Amino acid sequence: MTTHVNRLGLRRTLSTGLLVGAAAIMMIPLLGAAGSEQLGYDFRRGYLPAAESLRVSGSPYVTQEIETADGRLPYVYPPQLAIALVPLTALPVDVAAVLAFLGSLAALIGALAVVGVRDVRCYAAVLVWTPGWNALEMANVSAALALALALAWRFRAKVWRLAILLGLAISTKLFLWPLLAWAIATRRFRAAGLAAAIGLVVSLTAWAAIGFDGLLSYPDQLSRIEIRDSYSIVGITEELGFGPTVGHVLTVIVGGALLGLLVSLSRRGDELGAFTCGIAAALAFTPVVWQHYLVLLVVPLAIARPRFSAVWLLPIVLWVSPRAGNGDGLQTLLPALIALAVTFVILAHRGGERPRGAVA
Repeated sequence: MTTHVNRLGLRRTLSTGLLVGAAAIMMIPLLGAAGSEQLGYDFRRGYLPAAESLRVSGSPYVTQEIETADGRLPYVYPPQLAIALVPLTALPVDVAAVLAFLGSLAALIGALAVVGVRDVRCYAAVLVWTPGWNALEMANVSAALALALALAWRFRAKVWRLAILLGLAISTKLFLWPLLAWAIATRRFRAAGLAAAIGLVVSLTAWAAIGFDGLLSYPDQLSRIEIRDSYSIVGITEELGFGPTVGHVLTVIVGGALLGLLVSLSRRGDELGAFTCGIAAALAFTPVVWQHYLVLLVVPLAIARPRFSAVWLLPIVLWVSPRAGNGDGLQTLLPALIALAVTFVILAHRGGERPRGAVA
């Protein structure tokens, strides 16, 4: 018995050392990139220029000619994100980018902490994931959304806290709307209604603050995203040689099936299963999926598996697929397959259990 315990202790020590060491090595190029375009690329090229444009001209939306001239990325978010970042425009770009990186790192770590993860190996594994590393590299909003979803789960018994968290998250990234379906299916009707109202009020207030400038051209901004180069269902099918119609039909089928499963699981009392299906449905329905979007799956995984196990290593496989663009052949399919595998493991692990951990 003692020998068995010693072996388990040795394995844990070795796995901890290997993962923490790997995470530290992975952070070196990011820290070494401070002051260069590599650190905080989305933040530098997309978010901060939009906030600067808002401060100077009153609108975060600029013409395609200006974007092409100064190398900006298209700003494809509602104005509230740019409004929130205006204070950072007073700082040097390199300093602001480092702060954005540190904020993303804190959000990613916080997402695990608030749902009760105490195993350091889980934290290290997420930093080695391609989606986790990519979210930090880009310093974009994905890590913050992961934290918002973790807090929403933590405070799911608190009507106003849940409503505010879901409302802000969905107003920032509309593709998260299936989380409203989760709230409704789990009979949190008041929270769902308040979340929808809060999201609408925040969006309308933000648009009103800039005089609704760019509201009509906003859909054009979205349409300029290269959907085919992303890992969405539409992007995958187009990359494989099928027309967009096939992709849209599959999107409806897969997303609809996940929503149906969400309702079924909620009726059986499996809150975590329904929550997981809500996040999976969001990823299925959105026409654009980049690798860092998959970091959202860390939330239900951390709830279902707060102690390290082999499933925590699965997303590391995604280093085979490119972070920008969706590659060729298996590279194109791999993120969807990994997301499906992680989702299946979460659903299989919890079954009909009603997980604890809500703040009452």
